[in-house]
Amino acid sequence: MGLVAALVLGASAFGCSGDEPDAAGKGTDRKTDEAASSLVGSDLGHQAFQPSTRLVVPAEEGEPLDLAARVLAGLSEGPLGVRVFVDQRAGDGGLTAWRDVAGEEPEGHQLAYVTEGLLASEREGSGGVGTGDFEMAAQTDSGFAVLVAKGDPEVETLQWEDFEDFGDFLAVAKEDPGFMEVADPGAGTVYRAGTLALEREAGVDLAPKSPGKKTPTEAIYDGDVETALVPADGEILADVWAGELQALAVLGGERCPDLPKVPTAKELGYDVTVPVFGGIAAPAGTPRRIVDELGRAFVGASSSREFGRVLVGTGRVPAQRGPEKFAAFVDEQARGLSEADPEQREGG
Repeated sequence: MGLVAALVLGASAFGCSGDEPDAAGKGTDRKTDEAASSLVGSDLGHQAFQPSTRLVVPAEEGEPLDLAARVLAGLSEGPLGVRVFVDQRAGDGGLTAWRDVAGEEPEGHQLAYVTEGLLASEREGSGGVGTGDFEMAAQTDSGFAVLVAKGDPEVETLQWEDFEDFGDFLAVAKEDPGFMEVADPGAGTVYRAGTLALEREAGVDLAPKSPGKKTPTEAIYDGDVETALVPADGEILADVWAGELQALAVLGGERCPDLPKVPTAKELGYDVTVPVFGGIAAPAGTPRRIVDELGRAFVGASSSREFGRVLVGTGRVPAQRGPEKFAAFVDEQARGLSEADPEQREGG
């Protein structure tokens, strides 16, 4: 989509971010084509309409990722000197949004909010979209993978006594190898790799599986599996807080602020961390000066109090990496995923 079209359609189709303050607390600057030219190039400075940028987020309107993207968009407008519109493109595990942006011109006007799901799409080759289709501009946040079980401490399908914590989980897994099935979002994902890594660390058989058309937690509620390794998103957190699910361990480098009493796997003696992240990427081939400019703007935006506040209760926290460090981080995680799950093992 051209710049003029994006600007004209922005208010009705893309949900403009609005006049929010930038990371330094100042109002956004709508006027300076000179500032915009540092991002989009002087050849666009003569346009009658101010240049704009579209940030495509893999979420429905009002979902946590969408709200986070709107705050990032608003806070980045001033530093970039352009309008930043948010376009919600949910579906297909993020691929709908990422395919959209990957096919656009690499000029800094089309951006994607990428997550750890991009690593899985690259491994599976779904839609021909992967990390190689993007220039990583800035990591803005990180999340947590959490191992959950049925909220009632008496798990009815088990023949053992109380099943209340991670120790009970491992005891059952060791007593009856293969019985303690762990549901996850699917083969090739960082969550499947995390389950396989936990198997190796603990010396147990966790029989990882994908529950077909059900979500991993629906499979728990229906009694198909005992546990699931899933992202600690707003829905999972709500179920834990309501007592419907029991959080056994967080597979992250630190405790999740929204689950402060739940220990990490590392604290429990198992060195397993599942990378959950969010950040901004531009189509492959975007000039380095543009990527650097995007990096500065979005790292600054994600460092703001406004962004920290919008993430409260979502299972995500602000995290900042510029272009080079974010690209290196993503490459490292992609390699780690291949090593941890070389055959993309799929349970029954």
